[in-house]
Amino acid sequence: MSDFTLAGFELIEKVGEGGMGQVWKARQLSLDRLVAIKFLPPRLSHDPESIRQIIKEARTAAKLKHPGIVHVYDASEQDGHCCLVMEYVDGYTVGQWVTRKKLLSYKDALVVIESVAVALKYAWREAGLIHCDIKPENIMIDHDGTIKVADLGLSITRESQSAHQASDEIVGTPGYISPEQVRGDVQLDCRTDIYALGCCLYQMVTGERPFKSLTDSEAMEAQVSSQIPDPRDLVPGIPASVCGLIEWMLIKDREHRLADWDAVLKELHRVQKSSMFTREVPSEGASTMRRRVQATAPIPDSKNDGRRPALVRIAVILVVGVLLAAILEWRTRWVIHKKIPIVGDPIPTLTVKAVTNVPPPAPHPVVIPLNHDKEIARATKRIHRMVEDFIASGDFSEGIQWLESYSEGYAKETLGLRQNLAQSLKTKKEVQDEVVKAEADWTNRLVEITSCVLSGKYMVAHQLVDAAQKEDKLRKHQTEMVSMNRILEDACVLPDKVLKTFEPDVGRIVVIQLVRGPFTGRLIAIRDRKLVMKTMNDTAQIDVRFEELSSAERQARLLALDLPEGNLVRGVAAYNGEKDDEAEALLGKTGSVLGPMLIERKKALAGFAKPPEPAQDIARANEEASMVEDPAFIAFAKLLKRAGIDLAQHDLSKMRSAIESAPMSCEIAKQADRAMDEYLEAHGTSTFAEKHADLVLAFQSACGRAMRQSQFRP
Repeated sequence: MSDFTLAGFELIEKVGEGGMGQVWKARQLSLDRLVAIKFLPPRLSHDPESIRQIIKEARTAAKLKHPGIVHVYDASEQDGHCCLVMEYVDGYTVGQWVTRKKLLSYKDALVVIESVAVALKYAWREAGLIHCDIKPENIMIDHDGTIKVADLGLSITRESQSAHQASDEIVGTPGYISPEQVRGDVQLDCRTDIYALGCCLYQMVTGERPFKSLTDSEAMEAQVSSQIPDPRDLVPGIPASVCGLIEWMLIKDREHRLADWDAVLKELHRVQKSSMFTREVPSEGASTMRRRVQATAPIPDSKNDGRRPALVRIAVILVVGVLLAAILEWRTRWVIHKKIPIVGDPIPTLTVKAVTNVPPPAPHPVVIPLNHDKEIARATKRIHRMVEDFIASGDFSEGIQWLESYSEGYAKETLGLRQNLAQSLKTKKEVQDEVVKAEADWTNRLVEITSCVLSGKYMVAHQLVDAAQKEDKLRKHQTEMVSMNRILEDACVLPDKVLKTFEPDVGRIVVIQLVRGPFTGRLIAIRDRKLVMKTMNDTAQIDVRFEELSSAERQARLLALDLPEGNLVRGVAAYNGEKDDEAEALLGKTGSVLGPMLIERKKALAGFAKPPEPAQDIARANEEASMVEDPAFIAFAKLLKRAGIDLAQHDLSKMRSAIESAPMSCEIAKQADRAMDEYLEAHGTSTFAEKHADLVLAFQSACGRAMRQSQFRP
């Protein structure tokens, strides 16, 4: 249950939680639409100045209308809770996508980056908005594939930065925060979001969040002073142009970073067309991405003619040749003199004319010995994180399969851990399966209970609920069962309450409407659940039971009582009389969960009873032909035949009317009713019984009606 309430909204379920509060899926009652509501944390909600600033900036964001931005509908403060009401996106985040796929193809990643860049360009141009917290979890993909930027309602503008800088709190997520955000020494602009989006692109193509192994404070410090590996060192095959784009987006000094969103999109489009990245290589250490040594040479200008590569190759060959000659000369002299250098002999100097635009040879990479234990710890941490994701999403089977088929680094060293985790997931899956099975059982119980209620068998329904309350697996629905049982108990004694309404007429001559017709006589007493009456000439005594009262008489007495259980009985009678609107209104007044359940049940049954459309005639004919071999249908047909309902053809459209109009004696109805209980026990969960529940219910109602009316036939 939610700790929050918000007037005009029905909170449905919590869909996310982070440092900036909880996000709930909700329904806006006035417009009957789904929305997302973000409740901000107390540290912001209890500060009037923060609330004022948040509402002001959310209003700015609410004016933005762009398909790539999650729309902000409202921002308000109620009962000490500050919240934002936003568009509900029925989809998933890029963070969830990366977690599931481990990493994305660079083409998919570039599509995401392009969409986000276009949306943020619009927000920057129209309102000067800076998101300040771009990360995969704030990039959403709608069910139709639309990519949307979320949480823009918490952005800041050019004008509002002084209020934020006055606070000691840094807005952003450590793995994606820009160096200038960490330092807090400049007015922010769109280049802050460009840096964060570069971190997102890095994570999408490598599966690794920047500085993920560091604490939050260490990660923020690292954004200012440290570097992350070249993506190609983690995932071979990533194009150099993609790495070049990341490198420029992650320039630490924003004055040398890509200047604005137009620059980002220009370079992005070149990369998408498989063009080489055209900008010069940044200086060593200028970017948070550490370029691998093989990539230090700048890209040749495509405008030069074909002679230039040849000249470069010739120059390189000359340099290598001279170096080899020098090495051989040095080695010879070293060997001759028994590895003792010649004193006073000048060291030969090589004079080589530099070739234009040929860079100095790259330094040899430093080989760092592998820390075996550290790498195992890193693999273990990743396995734990993946298992936590599987648990959070409820994908236990997928998690078990991933653990058992694990073939990544240190599979042998992590075997014991993975076996224990797989066993834990299997246990959780068993619990999940039990819950699913229990929910399926509860659904079947509801079908049985509501069927009894709609056929007037309140005592049977009460007994079914009683039995369900004693089962541990259905304990989750205890509150619903208590609510149902309360009104069913009252419905079982409702006849006594109706008969009691005749007390003011004791000793008087009254006219009572009975099933067999009106009866006039003197009411002597009310006892043993009967009205004791005498005829007008006092020659005979007549006992009148509740069941003998006509429907009109009962309805009038129930209306006068105006009880919840009376509304239940009247609602059921209205439904059986095809007065759906009246039935819904009455059942809605029962004050019990049973009312809405009956409404939904009846709607489902009404859906089955609709006449087929012309386009469905062939399918219906095929279905009726296949029923000849269906054991559930054969048993139902035999049941109808025993009750005197024998259809020459298996015509579903005529079966219900035949059932409702069939004359049955009280004895036959009792036998058929008992047989129906046996049928439901054997075939209640069959495809036929579920699909044609309206026929089953119609037959139960016909049996109940025949048993009640047969008592009064002369």
